[in-house]
Amino acid sequence: MLIHALLLFVQAAAPPPGLLWHNAAVHPGCIRALTTDLADSRPVVAAVDLEGCSKSNRFGDAPDIDGRILRWKQPDAGERGFFQYEYLGALSNGVLVVRTAESGGGSGIFQEMLFLRIAPSSVLEDGAKRTRDALTMVGTESLGDRDRVTITLSGDAVTITRHEFLGARGYGPEKTTVRHIQ
Repeated sequence: MLIHALLLFVQAAAPPPGLLWHNAAVHPGCIRALTTDLADSRPVVAAVDLEGCSKSNRFGDAPDIDGRILRWKQPDAGERGFFQYEYLGALSNGVLVVRTAESGGGSGIFQEMLFLRIAPSSVLEDGAKRTRDALTMVGTESLGDRDRVTITLSGDAVTITRHEFLGARGYGPEKTTVRHIQ
């Protein structure tokens, strides 16, 4: 009986998946808007209006939940295409860390880590001033195509341990990188 009660307590204490804003997970489509397409060398979108995104018809379909991961079947990516993210946590300086993965439906699964901040800003809409929360990208880190990656957060540092995917040859040696995020 005690074990059952402890299990229920642990289950109840676990936070819901996703990056939370106003007690709801940010839709994967809003996170995807901040990523850079493979063909581009620089990002096109640097910030997303969280209220606008949460009310958008574009992202009206609920994502699938797989443990801590929110997965979105993109309308333009065919039956097997998806975009997913996992919120990893916040650094001591307030930077939010999100790990993403995307597939257009082929064998590639392209991974990236996004460093984000939520900050209020003002906007003028039809003559009325509104304060909005902008989800702003402050940095990225490519995590490769199907690489095995482990990420740990400590203070303002992100430690990335990876084994590069080498196709038919398997995986390469372990490499560790530490990034201090400002």
